[in-house]
Amino acid sequence: MATSDGLKYVQRHSIESPSTLKDSSVIRTETDLQECRRLWSIFSPQQDAWDDWDLMYAFHDQDKHRLNFLVHQSDDETPNGLIPLVYDTGLNRYMLMGGSYPDGRILWLRYEDFPEFFGQFPERTVLFDLKQSWVSGLLQLHPEFDSYFAEPDLRYYLAPPDFGFDFDKHLDTLPADKKPKFLYDLRNIRKREPTLQWSEKDEAELFIDLVNRNFGAESDYANPEDALEVRRVVHELESSGRLRTMTIEIDGVRQAVSLSLLHNNKMVALYASSNNDYNNLGKLLNVETINEACRLRVDEISFMVGMQWKANWKMTSEPCNTFRKPVAPWSAE
Repeated sequence: MATSDGLKYVQRHSIESPSTLKDSSVIRTETDLQECRRLWSIFSPQQDAWDDWDLMYAFHDQDKHRLNFLVHQSDDETPNGLIPLVYDTGLNRYMLMGGSYPDGRILWLRYEDFPEFFGQFPERTVLFDLKQSWVSGLLQLHPEFDSYFAEPDLRYYLAPPDFGFDFDKHLDTLPADKKPKFLYDLRNIRKREPTLQWSEKDEAELFIDLVNRNFGAESDYANPEDALEVRRVVHELESSGRLRTMTIEIDGVRQAVSLSLLHNNKMVALYASSNNDYNNLGKLLNVETINEACRLRVDEISFMVGMQWKANWKMTSEPCNTFRKPVAPWSAE
């Protein structure tokens, strides 16, 4: 894992009072691809998947996204803070590189420098699903920005070591009136004799086809640009050896797929879909994804933000907050 003096500087001073850090500083905008990549390598902690340049660049639409990194530097021009903004020309908004899909992120800056960054944020800047623990630390120092973090959500995850890498033990935590129905649903779909296959193959097309079949014109991936993003991301994961794919066949036809990300012994259930004509096939898909995480003995499997079923399954939740300037609501994007 790469470390950097720039990142250590940000971490060391992230909670000190502004009075201890008085210096002449400036924020500049960087748009050059290679320089942005270099700055990323300086400030990224390289711990989680969303810290990885290659993956986040796969989310980057080179036709519609314009690099607009904000670099905080001292009077000797040493960078000491970075917000990797991009401008989405299609939606007319500024956002973190990677857009709205990655969650639980933090900003690579000293808390006391946030007001300077805020002053440089263009109108229609949105920073999706920042880790609330990081936001809380910022607002302790700068409560005046509270109204800009007014969109809460929850990231859901499981830690397989907590239940001995045995998902059945986790199911014991379900309410007494819920577990029998949960197991009944699984027994019923297994009567169809589904065939499960794990691989490292790129099955982005199967995922897109299943979502479009279920939702038609309302599907996110009826939009060719969103479908291209999935293809780019899954291709990057396959190329880098971080893709774990499961398909489920019923009567010889593939009716479900999950595409998961493996990074630093953590798993992210990134994309998953099943044919809605088969009741509880989606439940089986998620259960078997968790079982695979247990077999791989990962430290965590993340199911990302939103959706009530994750709470019903007693997953651990981590609060996130979205930042908007100006405050929400905005006009139609």
